[in-house]
Amino acid sequence: MYTYMHDYEKQERYAVPHGYEKHSQGYERFTLVDHSVGSVHMGVGICELQPNGSVDFCVHANEKGIYVLGGELELRRDREALRLSADDYALVPYGVLHAFRNRGNKIARWFEMQSPQPKPLGRWEDTFFIGGGDWPKEVVQPDLGDPRTRGLGHFKEQGAQFPAGIGFLGLKVMQFMGREFGTHHFFMMRGELAVGGAWGLHDHPIEEMFFPLSGEAEMEIEGERYPLRPGDAAWVGVGASHSCSQRGNVPFRWLETQAPQFPTQNAIRNYAHWDKLRGV
Repeated sequence: MYTYMHDYEKQERYAVPHGYEKHSQGYERFTLVDHSVGSVHMGVGICELQPNGSVDFCVHANEKGIYVLGGELELRRDREALRLSADDYALVPYGVLHAFRNRGNKIARWFEMQSPQPKPLGRWEDTFFIGGGDWPKEVVQPDLGDPRTRGLGHFKEQGAQFPAGIGFLGLKVMQFMGREFGTHHFFMMRGELAVGGAWGLHDHPIEEMFFPLSGEAEMEIEGERYPLRPGDAAWVGVGASHSCSQRGNVPFRWLETQAPQFPTQNAIRNYAHWDKLRGV
C-alpha cells in the first residue's frame, strides 16, 4: 500500500485542524499522511503560522517532531521558550505541554510528524488544550552547544555514506531524530542522492514517508514510476517495494520519516541480494 502526491500545494488543502478553531490564530495545516491513505502509524503534515499567529498550550497523546522549513517559529515546550528558524528541528515528547507563536513578519512553516498516529475525527480525542501557560518577555535561540540542551538541533550537511555496492550508489543519510535524540515511536532523517545516485528495489517492515527538498528523482513503488521534486511527496506502507534514482545535474535531497522505529536487525530487505539465489 502506498500513496503519491504531485504538486500537493495546488490542491489547496490547508485548513485549521479539527479542534484548533477556538485555540489558534493564523494557523493552518496540510495533512500529507494519516489514516485516509492507509497509514496506521503516521500523522504527517505541513504547518503554517501567519505573523502574529499562535497555537494555544496543549498536550498530545503522541510524540511530535518538527523541522522548520522557513520563517521564525517560537516554541514553548514545558518550561522552555525557544526561537527556531530554517533547518532547526525539535521534539515535543509524549504528553508534554507546548505552544507555538510567530512574532516575525514572515509566515513560519514547518514539517511535522506525529506518532502514534492521531485519532481520526469522531474517535477518541488525543489532543487536550490546557490553559495557564505563560510566555517570557524574551525568547532566544537555543544554545545547541550546551550539553544540557535536549530534543533540539540544527541540520548540517553531514551523515553516513552508504557503501557503494549492490543496491546503493551515491546515497547519504543523516538520522537526526531517533532513540538517542529521545523519540520512541519514529525516526526522522534527511537523505541525499548524488548525481547518478540510486538505491535499488527493497522493502521494510515499517512505513516511510518522503518529502523532497531540492533536486529531482524518480521513484518506483510497486512497479509504478513517479517523479519526485519539491512540491511532491510519497508514502510507502509496510512491505511495499520501492527504489529511487536521481535525475538532473544536482543532488536530490529530501526529508524522511519512518514509523515505527526500525527493528535492530533485518530492517531492509534488499531484493538484489536475494535475487542471487534464484539460479541456485
